[in-house]
Amino acid sequence: MYVFAALVLCLLGYAQTEIRRDGVNNNDNTAIALNDSRVSVTGIVEEVVDREKGFRFRLSSPLIQLDTLLIDFPSILLFSETNQVISVGMKIATTGDFFQIKDPRNPGEFDFKSFYGRKGIFGRIYTDETDMITIESFEITNIQSIQQWIRNVFKEKIGGPFGLLTALILGDKTSVDPEIREDFTNTGVIHVLAVSGLHVGYVLIILMVIAKLFRLPWGWDRLLIIIGLIFFCFLTGGKPSVIRASLMAGIYMVTPITNREGNLWNTIFLSAFILLLYDPLYIMDLGFLFSYTAVASIIFFYQLIQDILPDRLRVNAIQSKPLQFIYGLFLVSFSAQIGTLPITAYYFGRIPIISLIANIIIVPIIGVLVAIGFCILFFGWIPFLGDWIGESAWFMSKVISWTADIFAQVPFAVIEVNQFTIMGIVMYFIGLIIVFLLFMEKYRRYAIFPGLLMGSLFIWKMALSSQFLNIIYMDVGQGDAIIVKLPNKQTILIDGGQRFGSRDYGELVVKPVLKHFDINRINYLIMTHPHSDHIGGLISVSESFPIDTAFDTYLDYDSWAYKTVMTQLLEDSTVVLQPIPGQVVSLSQDCYLTFFTPDSHFVKRTRNVNNASIVMRLVYGKTSFLFTGDLELEGEAQISQFNEALKSDVLKVGHHGSKTSSSEYFLERVLPKIAVVSVGYKNKFRHPNKDVMNRMSQYADKIHRTDQSGALWLQSDGSKIWEVNWK
Repeated sequence: MYVFAALVLCLLGYAQTEIRRDGVNNNDNTAIALNDSRVSVTGIVEEVVDREKGFRFRLSSPLIQLDTLLIDFPSILLFSETNQVISVGMKIATTGDFFQIKDPRNPGEFDFKSFYGRKGIFGRIYTDETDMITIESFEITNIQSIQQWIRNVFKEKIGGPFGLLTALILGDKTSVDPEIREDFTNTGVIHVLAVSGLHVGYVLIILMVIAKLFRLPWGWDRLLIIIGLIFFCFLTGGKPSVIRASLMAGIYMVTPITNREGNLWNTIFLSAFILLLYDPLYIMDLGFLFSYTAVASIIFFYQLIQDILPDRLRVNAIQSKPLQFIYGLFLVSFSAQIGTLPITAYYFGRIPIISLIANIIIVPIIGVLVAIGFCILFFGWIPFLGDWIGESAWFMSKVISWTADIFAQVPFAVIEVNQFTIMGIVMYFIGLIIVFLLFMEKYRRYAIFPGLLMGSLFIWKMALSSQFLNIIYMDVGQGDAIIVKLPNKQTILIDGGQRFGSRDYGELVVKPVLKHFDINRINYLIMTHPHSDHIGGLISVSESFPIDTAFDTYLDYDSWAYKTVMTQLLEDSTVVLQPIPGQVVSLSQDCYLTFFTPDSHFVKRTRNVNNASIVMRLVYGKTSFLFTGDLELEGEAQISQFNEALKSDVLKVGHHGSKTSSSEYFLERVLPKIAVVSVGYKNKFRHPNKDVMNRMSQYADKIHRTDQSGALWLQSDGSKIWEVNWK
C-alpha cells in the first residue's frame, strides 16, 4: 500500500513538473519569436517600481498584439519614462518594443531569464516619449487595496524611512533605500527584508497574544492563527518562504488533533512536499533553498552544537535570562549560517563574517519595529497616539539603518570568495562532518574516512584543473575583452571592453568574470590599441586588480580613457612595455606568446589606429590562438610577412568583422578552425559584414558571434580545443 502511494505521488510530481516545464518552454519560445518587435500591449498593473529614469511596471495577464496576432503571457515588465500617474490595479494599454529576457551573456552572470521565468515573466517592453499610456479601467482587488492602504499609512506616519517597514510587513522592497539594502547585504542581515519564516514568527506571536487576550478556547485559538497566517500569505503575495513557514506553523498547530507528538522534520518535509507538488520549479527558487536550508540547519546543528559543548557553555547553564536569550540567539544564527553559508558563497560570491554579531543586535530590533508597525495599522487613526507610534517607528528604522551601516564599515565584514562551485559545497559539508566528528569523542576515530575522501577530492580537483588552458571571449557589446587563464594559474587580460556614460563594461562584465574564475591578480595586460571600446573598461579593472606587466602600442593618442588607464598603471608601478614584432614571451612549459605587432615605422606612418593594433599568437602544446584587436586590411598585409607562423586554430576576428578586415590573403595564412566575432547586438556600424562572414565560413568550421550567443569559453589540454557549456 505504501509503495503504491509513493509511486502515485512520484508520478504526480513528474507530471506536474512536465506541465510546468512545458508552460515555461512555450512562453519562452513565444518570447523568442516576438523579440525585437513593435507591439501593442494591454494589461493590469500589479507592481510599480520607481527607477532613476521613469518607471518599471509589472503587468499581469497581458495581451500582446503583433499585427493581427494576439498573444497572452502570465506577466511582462513594462519600462516607461511617462509622467502619468499609474497605480496598481489600473488596466493600461500602450505600444513599445518587445524584447525577450535572455540567458546570461557571460560566465558567472546572474540568470535573469530563469529568475523571471519562474515568476511567469518572459519579456520586457520598452516605450519611448512618443508612446502614450492609455488608462482603460481601474479595478483593484481587496488584497491590493489593503496593501496600498498599508503603504499609505506607513508613508504618512513614518515619512522617509517608511520603505523599511513596508518591506518587513509586505515584502515590498521597492521603496527601501539602495544604500540600506547594500548595508544589509554586507552585514548578512538582508534576509530580514525578504519576508520569510522570521516574519511569520512575528505574526504568529502577535496572533497568539491576541488569542490569549480574548481568552479563546482551545481549537478556536488555532483557527484564528491559521486564518491569520493564510491572510498574511495573501498579503505578502504568496512568497514561497512565507507559505513554507505558514504551512509549517499550521501543520504544527493542528498536529495535536491527531493525538500524536509533533515532529519538526516531518513538518518540514510535508510543507516542502505540498509546495513542490503545487509548483515543482520552487526547487530552483533561491528563497525556497535559503528558507528550508536555514530551518533544517537550525534544527540539526543547534542541538548538535549543544551536545558537543561543555556543560558550562550550554544555553541552559547561563543564569542571566537576558544573557541566555542573547547567547541562544547567537547559536541559532550560527546554526542557520552553517547551512546557508555555501549557498550564499555560491550565489553571491561573498561571506558576511560580521553577520553573527549583526543578527544578534538587528533581529530583535526588527521584531520591535514589526510590532510597532502593526500598532500603527491598528491604532494609527487615534490622534496623538498614532503620531507618537509613527515617530517611534521612524526612530527604530533609523536605529536599524544606523546599526547596519556601522557593521558594514567594519574591516573584513565581508569576505569575497569569488568562484564557489558545487564541488566546493560538497567539500564544505565533508569538512563539517570532520569537524563535528573530531569534537565527539565517541566517534572521533571515524573522522579519518571523510578526511580521506576530502583529500582525494582535493587532489583530483587540483590535478584536473591545473592542466587546462582557459580562454573566455567575453560579451562586452561593441568592444573586445578576453581573459586567458594559463595552466599555471597566471592570467592574461586582452582589452577590457567599452565605457560610455553610466555603462562601464569593466565594472559590469570584466570584473565579475575575473572574480568568477577566482582571479585576483592580472599578470599580463595587453591593450591592443587605445580606442575606448577596447580600453574603456580597463579604468575600473586597473583600480581593482593589481597588474604586473602591461603591453601597449605607445601611440600618440589623445583620449580621456587612454590617459586615465596609463596614469593608473604608472601610479601602481605596473611595468608598461611596447612589444617588438617577433618577440616571444615564455609563459610556462609548452605555453608561449608571440607578438606580430606591425613594426614601429609602419605604426608611425599609419593614420588608422586600428592598423597599429597589437597582434599576438598564443600557443599551448599543439593548439594555437590568434588575437588581432581591430586590425584591418592594411595591418593584415603588414604582418602577413610572418606567413606560416600566423596559422592558428582559433582566430579572434579583427575589427568586429567589418568589411575592412579578414582579407582572403590573411585568412589563407591563418586557416582558422574557429572564428570569434566580438560584436554588439544591432550595433550602429552593422558589424559584422555579410561578405566577410561568408568568406570566413569557407575556412572556419565554427563562427561564434557574441551578439548572438554571448561569451565563448574555450579549453585546451595542449592537444585539442573544446567549448565549455557554461550556461
